[in-house]
Amino acid sequence: MNRKIIWILADCKDYYKLIYKLQYINIFIYDIKYADNKIHLKINNDDYERIKKYLVSYNFKKESNTGIYKIIQKINDNKIFISCLMIGIIVFIVLSNLVVKINIIHENSEIREFIKEELDDYGVKVLSFKKNYKELDEIRNKILDKYPDKLDWMEFEVNGMIINVKVEERIITDINKENKVCDLVAVKPGVINDILVTSGDILVNINDYVREGDILATGIIKYNEEDKRYTCASGSVYATVWYTVSVTIPLNYYEYVETGNKKYNLIWENNGNKKKILKSRFENYNSKLNNIFHIFDFKLYLEEEKETEKILKTYSENEALEVGVEKAINNVKIKLNDNDEIIDKKVLKKTVNDSKMDIEVFVIAKEVISAQKEVVIDYNNEEGID
Repeated sequence: MNRKIIWILADCKDYYKLIYKLQYINIFIYDIKYADNKIHLKINNDDYERIKKYLVSYNFKKESNTGIYKIIQKINDNKIFISCLMIGIIVFIVLSNLVVKINIIHENSEIREFIKEELDDYGVKVLSFKKNYKELDEIRNKILDKYPDKLDWMEFEVNGMIINVKVEERIITDINKENKVCDLVAVKPGVINDILVTSGDILVNINDYVREGDILATGIIKYNEEDKRYTCASGSVYATVWYTVSVTIPLNYYEYVETGNKKYNLIWENNGNKKKILKSRFENYNSKLNNIFHIFDFKLYLEEEKETEKILKTYSENEALEVGVEKAINNVKIKLNDNDEIIDKKVLKKTVNDSKMDIEVFVIAKEVISAQKEVVIDYNNEEGID
């Protein structure tokens, strides 16, 4: 037989005397905790009335249930919330099996429209229940078989309640169409330091200085001064490029330091627009969002606000110079591509006023300066082409 176990609390200075009295009236004690002239006792609920009857000089009171009784009590206390949660879960399961959006991915609007009509005929439409992989594959094959001269490939991608339909149109290539002819030209001046040309006739050498617009490699292949073959020059030509960057750094600046104080807020988002439930209680703070609920375009976040204190600080000249050089380098990096790099830097000029430092930085970069430029060829007048 299961017994209900409870915790009781009483004010008590002489713990041993109280325990002796409990043992005298045959009260079984499961656990004991002492704290600040109080005693916490874990006993059977049936013994609680006996204790109150025989030990009237003590003020006993119940604390909380434990075990299965505590769980049952929690359920009773939160039955409305639990009921709403269960209903929400059921609704979510039903809704998650619905199609709320169909994306047909193709640049041609006519292709998108006739695919939509075909999907409607097969029951793949918004607010319909999702079909399984086998059913979608059968629909895909039927549509491809129906339009062999119009469609080359089709694929369904199910992402939650959204279906993405990827389509490739069948294109009949004109085999008589000539390939384009193009050169590699310089888009900015510099000194050539690396040539990685995969096709075309290279016209420059390492350490050559080139200007913007100069041809670096041509798609017109000559032999004995005559055009023998046409192609599209491709590849990359790297050059050393110079930049002079002017930067101003304030000597006084503010730094935000977290104080350790935290507050929490709720933020809801609908169609990309966020709105706070409560007004922020800190003037300055760092914010961190945790997603706690998401259905359709509605999201609910728990925001953690960490208060920050604005502290005025001052750079030394060396610190300001270091910050300024880094800023100048970053200004150049914005103009570079992923394969480009900074290879050197030098401070040309430095001026310090009461509250700021003006510096001029010479930055050297290795970057791709080549780009393809199409060349128009008059094939009707060509002579000597193999």
